[in-house]
Amino acid sequence: MSRQSPSRDRFEDYVPVAERIEKFYERFPEGRILTHIVEHDRESGFVLIRAEIYRQPDDAQPAATGHAFEVRSDGFVQKTSYVEVCETSACGRALALLGFEVKRGVASREEMEKPQRMAASRAAQAAEPSPEEQAVRLDAEILQSAAALGYDEAKVRKWVNQKFKVTEGLAGLSPELKREVLKTFRENAAAAQAKGTQK
Repeated sequence: MSRQSPSRDRFEDYVPVAERIEKFYERFPEGRILTHIVEHDRESGFVLIRAEIYRQPDDAQPAATGHAFEVRSDGFVQKTSYVEVCETSACGRALALLGFEVKRGVASREEMEKPQRMAASRAAQAAEPSPEEQAVRLDAEILQSAAALGYDEAKVRKWVNQKFKVTEGLAGLSPELKREVLKTFRENAAAAQAKGTQK
């Protein structure tokens, strides 16, 4: 069984959609590619698009069609451009079904890269701490910085309650306010340390 060399791009045999579009218009300069959103759920970020390929301006029926779907949460690019990515994939499939630039199958390079993008997105989401974990980390960093100034947890709670007019201490603050508190304590701790080294 032959193995691919490590430097070989495993997607190089799959044609980018842009090449299929270019070849289509070279062959059918008066042709057109129409896309339609079949289904779109803005809340979940799901979109299904149909592409239709017409070879001549007076064609009543498309010569080929293609469908694709995308989900906004499936990758970095999809977060802002999932509709555009989906439209590209649908066009690529329709053009492939019409016979344009098919080297190793109907799938385009973009489609073959999709599972890789989805896996990378899932890995990034798994690595990102939850809001609860972020809050716990912020609280710990604040208490650690406060301890450098000689403040215990009770003193921090009292100071936070007075400064921000809350009653739950750090638990009553938004993440933005907690970052502000952390910055204050860190700056004060650094200033105190600088004074100590000057003596």
